[in-house]
Amino acid sequence: MDTKTSIEIARNLLNNAIEMNMSKEIIFKISQRVDQYIVKYYIEYGGLKGGSEEEKSQ
Repeated sequence: MDTKTSIEIARNLLNNAIEMNMSKEIIFKISQRVDQYIVKYYIEYGGLKGGSEEEKSQ
């Protein structure tokens, strides 16, 4: 499964957890996982538009 799909699934889980009034601890853990996937996505695809690490080092 690619990173973008992982982000979408985790976001859906997070939204469902919020709608179901799950505990704050569970929501926080899901939120952290979404953050991890987003960081992984930026690492894989060169960061924000116009600001990849390769461009900065040149």
